Amino acid sequence: MERRTFEILVRAHQAQLYRYARYLGASPAYCEDLVQDTFLAAFRSESVALASDSTSPGAYLRGILRNTFLAGCRKMRNLPVIINTEYLDGAESVWQSEFLRGGDGFDYVEALRQCLKVLDEKGRRFLDLFYGRGHSRQEVASEMHLTPDGVKTAGRRIRARLGECVRRRLGMGGAAGA
Repeated sequence: MERRTFEILVRAHQAQLYRYARYLGASPAYCEDLVQDTFLAAFRSESVALASDSTSPGAYLRGILRNTFLAGCRKMRNLPVIINTEYLDGAESVWQSEFLRGGDGFDYVEALRQCLKVLDEKGRRFLDLFYGRGHSRQEVASEMHLTPDGVKTAGRRIRARLGECVRRRLGMGGAAGA
C-alpha cells in the first residue's frame, strides 16, 4: 500500500476504530494499542479488501480490530478463553446500524457536545471531577457534599439523561431534555 493512501486511511478511520474498541470494552490505553495494531496489520497485508467495492475499509478494519481484541483477551488470561462471539457479532451489527447509520459516527460526538451544553452546572461539575480530572468516587463525594453511593447514583442519572438527549437529537427516540 502506498504511503499517501495509508495516511488517508488512518485519518479517515482512526477515531472511529478507537470508539469501536471502547464500545467492545477495551480500556483507553488498550484502545490505542488496538488501533495501532489494526493499522499495522492492514499496512502489512496490503489487502485488496481495502480497495474493494464489496467491502468497506471501515468494516475490514473493524474486523481486524475485533480479531486483535479477541486474541488479546485470550493472551491476557494465558488460558484458552471462550468468548461469546455472538455478543461481538451483535456489537458489530449494532455499531453499523446505530452508530454509523451511513456516516462516520461523528454525529454522536456532536450530539453529545450539544447535550453537554444544556446539562446543569452541577452535572457538568460532576462530569469534570469524575471523568475530566479522574477523581475517585470518594473525592467527588467530598467535593460535592455527597456520599459515595450518592456519587454512583448521580453518575448513573447523568449518563441516562445524556443518553436520552443524544438519542433524541439523533432522532432515535428518548425523553426530552438533558
